Amino acid sequence: MPAINAKPTVAILDLEWNAAYSSRRQGYINEIIEFGAVKCGPDLEPVGTFTCFVRPQVGKHLSSLVADLTSITDEDLSEGGVPFMTAVGRFRRWLGDCVLMTWGQSDILALMDNCGYFSGNIHVPFLTRYCDLQRYAQDALELGSKEQAGLEKAAGLLGLDISELSQHRALDDSLIALRILREVRERRDLSPYIQACDEEFYRRMNFRTSYIKDLEDPRVRPEHLRFLCPKCGGRCARTSRWGQHNRAFLADFCCRGCGLRFSGRVIIKQKYEGLAVNKKAVPLPVIEKPRRSEPGGIGNMLLEINGGVGVLRFPALGGLRFVTHAFSTRIGGVSSKEFASMNLGYGRGDPEENVEENYRRFAAAAGFEPQGMVCGCQVHKTDIRRVGEKERGIGIWKTNDCDSADGLITDAPGVTLVVFAADCVPVYFIDPEHRAIGLAHAGWRGAAAGMPKVMAERMREEFGTDPRKLITAIGPSICKDCFEVDEPVAREFLALPDSQYFVTGPVELPGEGGTKYHVDLWECCRRSLLSAGVLPEHITVGGVCTMEESSLVFSHRKTRGHRGSNCAMLMINP
Repeated sequence: MPAINAKPTVAILDLEWNAAYSSRRQGYINEIIEFGAVKCGPDLEPVGTFTCFVRPQVGKHLSSLVADLTSITDEDLSEGGVPFMTAVGRFRRWLGDCVLMTWGQSDILALMDNCGYFSGNIHVPFLTRYCDLQRYAQDALELGSKEQAGLEKAAGLLGLDISELSQHRALDDSLIALRILREVRERRDLSPYIQACDEEFYRRMNFRTSYIKDLEDPRVRPEHLRFLCPKCGGRCARTSRWGQHNRAFLADFCCRGCGLRFSGRVIIKQKYEGLAVNKKAVPLPVIEKPRRSEPGGIGNMLLEINGGVGVLRFPALGGLRFVTHAFSTRIGGVSSKEFASMNLGYGRGDPEENVEENYRRFAAAAGFEPQGMVCGCQVHKTDIRRVGEKERGIGIWKTNDCDSADGLITDAPGVTLVVFAADCVPVYFIDPEHRAIGLAHAGWRGAAAGMPKVMAERMREEFGTDPRKLITAIGPSICKDCFEVDEPVAREFLALPDSQYFVTGPVELPGEGGTKYHVDLWECCRRSLLSAGVLPEHITVGGVCTMEESSLVFSHRKTRGHRGSNCAMLMINP
């Protein structure tokens, strides 16, 4: 076998296959239908290509999905294809002693499966040295291993124009992979990624990860089931029996030092390299009773009690007489348990008649007409919908008729815009000059995507709104101290301008906690508004944290999802 060197001669292979049912196997096989490869010298300049159709021997016809994706036809395969083992022999002679590369391991696994099916031996005749190019490129691009990057994504990250090549055709895909390799080759040494294809390689490739589902399994050790406190790092006592949900073992724990209670989750996997134990401490739901009905100031907002119903408003918006605004509270509804008592969210387990009565009560207390309410389908994007008279009732009394609308705008009097929020940020927009309004829902994804700026720009397009004259307010939502996030989420915010003003961290947590950051969604949204041209004196931050005030408003994070829904509402007065 030739020595593995730093810059070997390589060939990049791509395969297309068709899922075909085998009566012999009594199951499906990914039957290979096309080989495509490019061969390069140590300088990564192409010196030859290989392409070959494979005549199907199991599936008689291509699936419509494969035909549409690849543009390969049954005629291409029947007239120009050769049997699989013939294609393998031709490719072996063409490949020579090159290092073989594929984008990900799925093509190699398909080769082994097809060789085993047609020859009775899973050993691939031409496989002597192998490199997973996808893994190498992800490491070179520092993408990590949690998310698998496809060819298109990797090419996009490198700024490569691949428009002239046809994705999902074997040869063109191998040429795209070559372009990526040429771009990243100098970033990381390739040689550690080249494997000798010996018996251990085949055992490793064909090993299937399994999950331990019985705590009596001798592979489970006592230390696998012990937890340290994620807050103080102290020892913890288990306070419940172990249960099981899907692949995870679950039990409740209490810290002997600080008294923190949490749920411990353990997943134990048997991998080729050995056991992999994943432990996570999950806060237990904290469900408080709604507070007593006492009006007064909270942050920069004012709590009113009207007819026994709690309504939050911004005093800063009180002078805008042509609009009515409000944010709901948990006070004064008819719902019980975790929905107590003013739940305005359908589909959470609360009887619909309770939710409907809550809407009627809150509308009466806050000054809205119930039938004029309209909400969008919130999916944490930045899609904005203009609504009017004909949309009245949609999403509240009528079925929602759109797939995505995290923002609503209108200039129609009597139409009440409604967005749901239970830690996410509601942002109010009022254009006094054109008598137009907008209401946006910005979860962390929406905030990172600049939802407030998108809303201001959309109002300019629809109504001629001058951002300098917009009056805005940021409603109750999770505060910076409570919004703790992991690195992937923090990375989204760190990529934004001025991130130093709303991202802090990283902080290494004790025990099983790992690395965490804190994100100030209020400041992130405020700066998004400023970037749209909104004047700083026209931005009010409510300063009400849903987690800290969970006896007043619902908090998703505090209750671990066991909760009702708050609503922000905004209307041009009839």
